[in-house]
Amino acid sequence: MTPSFKVSMVGPSRVGKTTLITAILAETETMLSGSEISLILDEQTEMKVRRNRKDLRRAVEAREFDAASLGGSQDIQLYEVGLRAAGDSLPGIPFSILDYPGAWLDPVERSSRPKAKESWPDCEAHITESLMLLVPVEAAVLMEAVTPAQRRAVADLLGFEDVEAMARKWARARNLPAHRDEPAVLVIAPLKCEKYFDDNGGKGRDAARLRQLVREKYRSMLDIVQEESKHRTIRVIYAPVDTYGCVDLMEGQWIEETGAEGEATLDFQGHYRFREIPPKVKVKAAGTVIQELCRCVISGQDRAERQRAVLARSTYDTALARKAERKGFWGAVDFYLSGEARANRMTRLDSRRTLTQAELHREQLAGALRRIAATPSDPRVEVW
Repeated sequence: MTPSFKVSMVGPSRVGKTTLITAILAETETMLSGSEISLILDEQTEMKVRRNRKDLRRAVEAREFDAASLGGSQDIQLYEVGLRAAGDSLPGIPFSILDYPGAWLDPVERSSRPKAKESWPDCEAHITESLMLLVPVEAAVLMEAVTPAQRRAVADLLGFEDVEAMARKWARARNLPAHRDEPAVLVIAPLKCEKYFDDNGGKGRDAARLRQLVREKYRSMLDIVQEESKHRTIRVIYAPVDTYGCVDLMEGQWIEETGAEGEATLDFQGHYRFREIPPKVKVKAAGTVIQELCRCVISGQDRAERQRAVLARSTYDTALARKAERKGFWGAVDFYLSGEARANRMTRLDSRRTLTQAELHREQLAGALRRIAATPSDPRVEVW
C-alpha cells in the first residue's frame, strides 16, 4: 500500500467537517496559483468536493443561504489529495483526510449502527496514525449561548466528552515508538466565524471573546493532550476559519427537543444570509491545514537528511516489495522526498531523459512545499 500523510477530523455531527474540507482545498488552490504545482484529487474525492461546491453555487445563485442544505457525511469518507509537479505522472505528495459521521464518536450511537461498528476500527487506526488531529468547532454555538440552559447544551452539541476521548487516544499514540519522533499537530478550528471578525468584509469585533471561549471550553482537551505527551512536543494551532466569507449569522435559534433518555435538551440552528449581492465566496484561514502539513513534511525531510549525513543509507529491497511495505511517517518522507518513489518506478524504465525529468519534478515539489511552509500564517492564526 502506497503511504500517505494522514489527517483526522474529530467533531460532532453538523459541525461542518465536510464543508471545511472543501474550504481547505479551495484555499490550497489559491496558494498554489501561479506555481508549477497542482492540487490533485482522486476520483472519489473529486466527486465529493464537486458535489459540495455545486450545493454552495446553487445557494449563491439563489441568493438564499441555508447551511443545513450543505449536507454532512453519512458514511466514512477518505479524502485523498496530493501536491504534484506539472507534467509529472507520479502521485507527488499524498495526504489522506478522514471524515465520518460525527455521531460515530459516541460509543452508544456506534453500538446501534452496524456500519459504524464495522468501520470504526479503520477510523481509529487512521486517527492514531495521523500527523494532525483537526478539531472543528461551530463558533456560533459557543458565542450565541447566553442562558444557563443554552450554555449547558454547548457541551453536548460540541461533543466535548467524545472529542476529548479521541484526543487522548491520538496523543497517547504519539508516544508509541513508531510515532514518537514524528511531527504532531493539533488544530482547533472554529468554523463560520464571519460574524465575529472584521478582517474579511465583516464588521464583527468579537475575535477576542471567541478566542477566550475556545481556550476555556477546550482547556480540558489541551490538558489531556499535554498529559499524554509529556516527553515530546505537540504543536497546537488555533485557526478560526471563515468557511464561506460572504455570509453573516443573523439569528441563533435554540430549539427545545427531547433527548434519547426523555430529558429536555436544546439544539442550535443558525440563520444566515449573504452579506452582499452578488455574493462572493472568500474563504479565510482554512489553508492553515495544508501549511501545517507541509511544515511537518519539510521538518521530516530535514531531519531525515541530517540522519543520512551521519549514517549510511540501508540497502533497499526490490522496487515492488519496497512499495508494498507499510512505511509510517519517516518511511513516507523518505519514499517521496528522497526520490525513492521515482527511483522505484525508474528501475522499470530505461530512460535517462525520464530520470532527468523526474529529478526536476522532485526539486519543484520540494521547493513548493518549502514555499508553502514558509508562507506567513494568516494573522488570525495563533500557536498556543
